[in-house]
Order: sequence, then structure tokens, then C-alpha cells
Amino acid sequence: MNTKEVIDRIFKEPGVQFELTEFENLGKPIHEILFVYPKAATTGKDAGKTRYYLKSLIPFSTGNEEVQVHAEGGKSAPEEIVRQLWVYKLMHQYGYHADEIDLEKGVQFGTEIGTKAADIIVYIDATKLTPKIIVECKKPKRKDGIEQLKSYMNAKGAPVAVWSNGADSIILYRPYPAQFDDTLFDIPKRGQAPKDVLEASKTLLQLKKDFNFKKIIQDLEELVLADSGKDEFNEIFKLIFAKIWDEKEALEHRANKVVEFRKAIDPVITYDRINNLFHKACEEWPGIFKEGEDIELANRHLQVCVGPIEGVRLLGSNLRIMDDAFEYLLPTEAKKKKGQFFTPRHVVEMCVRMLNPRRTEYVMDPSCGSGGFLLHAMDWCYPARDNDQRELRKHRYASRYLWGIDFEQRAAKTSRALMLIAGDGHTNIFGPDVSSLDPRTWYENASGQALMQGLRQARLTATKIPEGETLKDDDKAWEYFDELKFDVILANPPFAGEMKDRKMLAHYELAKPALKRAGDDKAPKEERDVLFIERILKMLKPGGRAAVVLPQGKFNNSSLAFIREWILKKARLLAVVGLHPNTFKPHTGTKTSVLFVQKYTPEQLARIAQVHDQVAGACPDYEAQIKALLAAHDAAVDVPDETIPEAVADLIAETFGEPEADEAANGNGDEENGEGGYEEVDTADQDRIAAAEERLHALKAALVKARQRLINLDSDLEALALKQSQEIDACTTQWSGEKSALRHQIQEVRQRYRISVQEMKEVQKAQQRVIKVEIKGLEKQIPHAEKALQLLSNRGRLQLLLADDELIGTLKERWIAAEVAKQLDYPIFMAVSERGGKDNSGDYKHLLDEQGSLVEFPDGHPQEGQLIVDQDLVNYDLRAEDLADAARIPDEQLCVAEAFVRFAQAQKFRFWRGE
Repeated sequence: MNTKEVIDRIFKEPGVQFELTEFENLGKPIHEILFVYPKAATTGKDAGKTRYYLKSLIPFSTGNEEVQVHAEGGKSAPEEIVRQLWVYKLMHQYGYHADEIDLEKGVQFGTEIGTKAADIIVYIDATKLTPKIIVECKKPKRKDGIEQLKSYMNAKGAPVAVWSNGADSIILYRPYPAQFDDTLFDIPKRGQAPKDVLEASKTLLQLKKDFNFKKIIQDLEELVLADSGKDEFNEIFKLIFAKIWDEKEALEHRANKVVEFRKAIDPVITYDRINNLFHKACEEWPGIFKEGEDIELANRHLQVCVGPIEGVRLLGSNLRIMDDAFEYLLPTEAKKKKGQFFTPRHVVEMCVRMLNPRRTEYVMDPSCGSGGFLLHAMDWCYPARDNDQRELRKHRYASRYLWGIDFEQRAAKTSRALMLIAGDGHTNIFGPDVSSLDPRTWYENASGQALMQGLRQARLTATKIPEGETLKDDDKAWEYFDELKFDVILANPPFAGEMKDRKMLAHYELAKPALKRAGDDKAPKEERDVLFIERILKMLKPGGRAAVVLPQGKFNNSSLAFIREWILKKARLLAVVGLHPNTFKPHTGTKTSVLFVQKYTPEQLARIAQVHDQVAGACPDYEAQIKALLAAHDAAVDVPDETIPEAVADLIAETFGEPEADEAANGNGDEENGEGGYEEVDTADQDRIAAAEERLHALKAALVKARQRLINLDSDLEALALKQSQEIDACTTQWSGEKSALRHQIQEVRQRYRISVQEMKEVQKAQQRVIKVEIKGLEKQIPHAEKALQLLSNRGRLQLLLADDELIGTLKERWIAAEVAKQLDYPIFMAVSERGGKDNSGDYKHLLDEQGSLVEFPDGHPQEGQLIVDQDLVNYDLRAEDLADAARIPDEQLCVAEAFVRFAQAQKFRFWRGE
């Protein structure tokens, strides 16, 4: 192998974390800078095998002038190639002389006998007395490597040190006599001091376009962020927005494109400069941060953070790299609790390709997260390789046709940042605290108000909003914004979480079963992703199309058949793509699929209605069937499972679910003991029925007693009145006596009567209130107890179904819908991913060539230089123009997306016919 082949082999080996992007601007190809040559081993177990050596550009401190970098069947030494390229860079870009550089120079720590060796030490001059820069190219643990650099700086007294793997680097700076570590965006040239680097102005053209932002953040975490006491996510995002605004200003308005986002020697000046840029960014893009918010990092912490960031260019940078960094910033706990996971980009690309959004179509992502679907839609419609193309798509496309909503604060910030980096200067991204599921939330903050005004101005509401409407009354939210008119919707809604707002759920047809189950006394709840399905279809205009990532349970769970039936009434099912189980690892192992649908037009719905009417007359009489079934088993203990028609059984399972099992019936039976386990379960069922009957009997008995006590209160009052009347009558019979004495006695009796009756009435009223509350509670519990008893048997569940006209209607509608589907009978594209692009740990798997080396996208490709993920959802080698006639593409080049395009063209789908 020649030099180029050896270097390619080394740096494309799986597991090699070194790269060479740091050296792409050295003026000549790397294989022309270095010289690698083979030697055959003559002794030992490797005798006869070929080893490859690198000729050092300057001698090592030990006197050696060559170093082994590769061996057949053995290990490679990529760090040695990185070291030699740094030597070349130090001499040819920074002007240092060969006699001012040491390689593998020992570093002694105090009285320590052993020494460690620094990879490269650069001195102020040829005397090699005063170290100026230390460069480490080794790959220990990241934190250990940085700590090792600090120890070298202390031991040698060098003010600058570099940690590098050839692409990811960090430059440490220790300004004497300061006691904290600082950073620089570049190293000083020969004859320069570190302060000269700090004071030098920079232009956009000087900023690096190739960098790993995730690694930059990790470095900053180790240096200062973890100990700053501040929210890392928010503080990093403040710096990102400040830098994006500064680059935008430099690009559009400043002479020579000079950037202001850079540190000064004085940390106070640095803070004031960067904080001012942040305020200007907040003015340009309001609603992302709180009004009047400042950067909260301390001056010295901000000074460290600015160094690695100021030297890179965010605008137009690699979105995949930035996306990876933003996903890293999103706390793992938030991902798990809220079910929010960044969609792998090959899944996003597949969805975009299959639905083929066009330049004049409005695209919405109602749970946009990091904005991946919108970014890929923008790249699909307007590929941009330079600033002119980026400006074109920004003004003509992205600022008008791309829309996104996200309720979660961090997700909304992430998507806005990525859209800005991609070149969308307007960003129709709305949030945080703006819920796609509830348009009432749109009335509560500035972002929601902007969303409503934007929809109104773009005429994307199905209901025309009156001219004088101020959009201040949220009672109108559902009237105005329930139905929208987007052409394409791409979404991966959160899987986790339930919605429990009864008023909101009342607006969803798919929430009716949940509301029915809850009744009037329980809180209803429906899973968030179920509501997203309905909301997405309502956001589409007639003929619009959508791709939605959903848990597979929504596709195959029998109790969720009503969801699938509802979808098929509203839209044509275009495709279902089952994703690989590792797709969303390490965040979740939930099996997922992507649902592709196209909303029916009024003409299509009219055709379906016509077929509906034709088949409706033949619908079975389910009410008569159920009555006959109950009558046939009237004398039996229960109606056997096998006698219940499948359609009826499915509706019972969906509507009533399984009765709650106690521990005896749920897991304590020994299934390995054959029939014994089932007998225990049957016994437990009987025990539950007996307990439910006993509870119902007790409730009814308690109701009888309470009503009797209420009657007894009236009887007690009547008895008191009779007694008092008898006493008065007894006194009256004594009229023949002294009249004055009689009168006095009668007055006393009457007075006692009035007092007693009054007291009795007050006590009676209080008791009546208590008893009536008790009776009301019992009257409320008894129907629930009766229903609970009915739910424990097939007979009871059939009786409940028979008593509900709406459920009988559902059975008929399902039969008719199935018959309509048979009449319409259209093909559906089905596929399952076998190569998901990730391993079981959730790490990306990359494509290997025949020699076992990693494969990159070739020159000229939009993702040039990036490793290719080993997946089967999309063939990145095929562009939009290649798919114009997918039938011509060889089968072996088809991944899922391209196979669907062929299917869509064969089916003459309009969105793939160019109409």
C-alpha cells in the first residue's frame, strides 16, 4: 500500500476516533505531506508480515526518525499521523522552526523519579529553555487528557496547550499569574503572545466550518459548566443565539464581514460584549428567552466558554453535527418523562422523500422538537451549497412554507436555533407553552398569538376568521383553529403522557371512548399520541398527506381498533413502515412504525358515502343476535367466550376492557402445572363475582335502611305531636276545676309543645340532611356496583352493550366500513426495516467496505466526508432527480423510501406524478 492507502485504511477502521479534518487547509493533500513506507518483519512471531512506518518530519528527542503506524493484522497508531501533521502545521501555518520543537519530550513533576513524555513541545526560540505551547495527540479518556495537559502546563510553565485528535481540539490558556484556566480559539504564531490572539479581529472567512460542537460542549462541561451552578442548556443556547445573530450581521451588514463574538483580555469586557450580542439576538427573535434576560455565567466562566466557540462558524454549518450536540444537551430525564426523542435523520429523510413536499406546499410539524423534519424538507425542496442558494431558500421558501410547534421550552429553542443555522431568518417555529393539541393555549402568550396571526395571514384556517376578530377570546379557539389547511405534515409526537382536560378531550372524536369510560364522576384520560393522530388529520387540507411515527401498539392492539377505523374513514392509508427495534435506543426500546396517509377530498368522501349506502342494507341485526345469544344461555352460568361473535367480542374488549384482577388471579397460578393453574384463575373469577354481588347486596341493604330511618324521623315527629295533643286533652277534661289553674297548666303544656316540636324539627332537619346525603351516595354507588358486577361476566358485558344504542351503532358502522373497504380495495405499501442504523446500545452503526474500513460519502455529495450509517430506509446516493422515474432504478439500489416512490408512481399518486 502507498501512503494514501495506509492513511485511509487507518482512519476508516471501526473504533478509531481520530480524524484529519483539522488538516484540510494545509495547502496540499495529506499523503503528499507525509511519507509512509513498508518494512517486512524479520524476527519473532510476526516474521514475514509487513509493517508500515512513518518518516518523522523532525527527529524525536530520542533520536529516532521513524515510527510504526500500521501492521498487517495488528494495531494502528493514528495518533502518530496526527502528531506529524501538527508538526507540519506548526511550521508551515504558524511559522515555528524545526529547531524550536521537541517530540516525545520528557516532563518531570517535582521530585518524581519517573517522567512522562509530551507529544510536542514548542519553545519561544531555539535554546529550548522556555516552553510556549504543548500539544497532546494521544487518546486517553477525554477528561484525563485535559487534566494531563494542565499538569504539563504547570510542570513546564507553558501558557498554551492543545488537546487534539485531528478534528476535535481544545486550546487551554493559563494567563500568568491568574489561578484559573482559560481558553483560546487559536494558538499564537511565532513571535506572537497569547494576548495577540485575543486582541485580533476575525472575519467570517476565518472561522472553521468543520468542527464537532458536541465535543466542544463536553470540553466546556469539564472545564467550567459542570461547576458553574447554572443551567447548562440555557447558558449554551444564549451563546449560540448571540453567535448566530453576530454571524448574520457580519454576513449581511458589516464591511469585510468582521465578527464581534470574541473574547477580550479582560473577562469583564468579554461579558459585556457577548451579553450585548445576546440582547440584540433577543430583539431579533423575541419569545425565545424571557424579556430582559441576561447571560448568567460568571465573567470568568464565560471567558472560558467563548474561546472554543468563537473560532467556529455556525451559520451554514453541518446540521447533523449541530443536531447531535443539541440532542446531547437535552437532559436524559426530560427525554424519558416526556417521551421526546430526536428522530434519527435517516428516518426523517425517508419520510420526506416518500411524501415529496414541493416548493409551494405548506409543511407543518406539530411536535417539531429539533426541527429535523422541517430542515430535511427545506433541503429536499431547496438544496443549498452556498450562501446565495441559502438566502434564496430562506426568503422564498422556509420563511413562508415551513411551520413548527413545540410545547416544551428546550425543544422550541433547539428547533429555532437549527432553523436559523440552516438559513431560515424568519422561523415559523412557535413555542414554548404553545400546544398543538389545544388551540386555547395559543391565546396565552406572544408566541401563540403570533401563530394565530400567521395562520390567518397565510389563509391556512379552514374557517375564515372575520376581519374585526381580535383573537383575544379563547372560546373561539376551536371554532377558528380546529381545522387547518396544511399540504404536508411530518411528525414524531411524544409517546409518553396522558391528557386529562375534559374540556379539551370533548373536542376529539378519538377521546369519546375515554370520556365514556370515565363517566361523570371520574377524570377522563387519553394518550397524547392518540390525540395527535386526530389533530394531524384535522390540520391537513383535503388531499393533504402526513407521515406520523407511532408505537406499534397503535397498529396491532385489538382494543385500539377504533383508532384505525377512524383513520380509515378520514384518509387513505398509503404505507406502513415498521422501524427497527433499535431505532430510538438508547432512549427507548419501544417498537415503532411510520404511518403514511392522505386525507380524503370531498369528492372521494362522496364516493365512499355512495358505496356506504349501497352496502348498509345488508348489515346484520346485532341487537337481535345479542338477545338471541343471551336467551340461548339463560340457564347457563355464563355465556361461553367461543359463542360470542368476533366483532362483538372486540368491541367489548375495547369498550369495557378486562375486569381488574386481584393477585390470586393475576400471576399466582402456576402455569407450568397445566390445568391446575387455570382452575385457580377460574376460582378467583368466581370469588370476584361473589365479592361484587355481596358488595351490591350490602349497598342495597344500606339504602333500604337509610330510607327507613328517614321515614322513622317523620314518625317520631308525629308521635311527639300526638303526645302533646293528648296532654292538652287531659287538661281540658279538668275544666270543672279552677279555671285559672287550668289555663295556667294548658299554657305550660302548649309552651313545652312548641319548644319540643321546634327542637325536634331542627334535629330532624339536620338528621334528614345527613341521611339524604347518604342515600344520594348509595344511589350513585349502586349503578357502578351493578356495572362492576356485569363487567365480571360475559352475560353482564353483553347486557351493557345491548343497553347502549351508541355501541350497537358502532357494531353496525364497523361492519359497513369493512364492506366499504372491500368495495374500494386499494393496495397499501408495507415494509419493515431490517438494518436500523444502530446497535443494541443505541450507538450508530456505520457502513464498512469489503476490507472492513468505514465508508464516507464521496466528494460532491451534500454530506461529503461524513460516515454512512448502515441502514435500509433511504439510499442517499439517489437524489430527487434520480427518482423522477423510479421504475428505471435497479432493485439492488432501492431502499424503503425509493421502493415506495416506485410504488407511488405505479399507483399514479399525484404527489409523485409532478402534478
